[in-house]
Amino acid sequence: MKKVFVSALAFDEGKSGLADYTVSVVREFAKDNQVDLLIYPSDAEIFPFKSENIRFRLVPEWLKPPFLSCVWHLWFLPIVLHAKRYEAILFPAGHRRVVSHFPPQSVITFHDLTPYYVPQRYNRRRMFYFKYVIPHYLLRAPVIMAISENTKNDLIRHYNLPPERITVNYNGYNPEILKTDITETELRAKFKIERPYLFYNARIEHPVKNHIHLIRAFELLPEEMRAQYDLVFCGQDSSGCEVVYDYIKESPVTENIHFLGEVRPPWLGALYKYALIYFFPSLHEGFGIPLLEAMAAGLPVVCSNRSALPEIGGDAVVTFDPEVHADIAVKIISVLNNPELRERMSQRGKQRAKAFSWSNHVERIMALAAERKRRQLGYSSKERTILQP
Repeated sequence: MKKVFVSALAFDEGKSGLADYTVSVVREFAKDNQVDLLIYPSDAEIFPFKSENIRFRLVPEWLKPPFLSCVWHLWFLPIVLHAKRYEAILFPAGHRRVVSHFPPQSVITFHDLTPYYVPQRYNRRRMFYFKYVIPHYLLRAPVIMAISENTKNDLIRHYNLPPERITVNYNGYNPEILKTDITETELRAKFKIERPYLFYNARIEHPVKNHIHLIRAFELLPEEMRAQYDLVFCGQDSSGCEVVYDYIKESPVTENIHFLGEVRPPWLGALYKYALIYFFPSLHEGFGIPLLEAMAAGLPVVCSNRSALPEIGGDAVVTFDPEVHADIAVKIISVLNNPELRERMSQRGKQRAKAFSWSNHVERIMALAAERKRRQLGYSSKERTILQP
């Protein structure tokens, strides 16, 4: 059994897409490999699954504050990491945690460069770290892995990385979250949803997740159409959520809007199953796993025409300008009024989702690490031969 090392020091207490990514790849690694997972004790306690193939390597809790965590990960992790033990070393948060010296079998995942597109998301100190510290050390990485062509292009544009240094490896999704025995009647009773609903699954974060423009678009619908549908949002509160909630208080469609908070399977699977349309109005996404989940569930997807969303959705989605609520409204109307279009989008989405899986993603990581390690050993052997008298 091969041994793999994964750093989870940017686990966010399990409350982010990055945490979901880490859990997904560790779960897939652990099927056939021994995984050493670098993690804080508090995060180890809430890590959502245990396995005899997973060993937690604990980092003292006092190092968890972001500044200390970044410094320790950058300078001290390379010292204590016994790299030769591992066939692959994964750093799953390239935009958050890098190291000063990368072992040859290292793969670093880069998800997105959202702060360049939504600069108010980071304060000045964090933006400096993102714009100058990260790219400086990223250049030393043996394998830089982008989760979409869009992210690869952003790395080239903003970090001036050579294209040949970046490998695209698409994310997967977990089909298990879509499995549910919950009936539509049970779902509607639990969440008090009376009408057919349009669904969006994302943390409540303003402005990047763009809830307000979607709500404004819903307000523009003809009154008789608006009265027939509800908007349903699920996701944890995040930065700027109060702006969204304040807007809702004054909106004429308040009665049609449901904020459900964080929803876990099997209720999440039921929300996908019984929705009429899935929306993804985000201003910037490096990938967008909920888009895959929605397509796999057979939902017609109407999404932003920016960043990676059109790339991942392909011909299965209808897109709009996320900052023009009139355009969003036109697309809502066109899909709602065309059952044949919805059925076509549903079938295309289910077919397209089959191309994405965590098993493919992890197999690619192992192959990249193995190839880089072989090349490094080959170079070292050649150099030793040349230097011999």
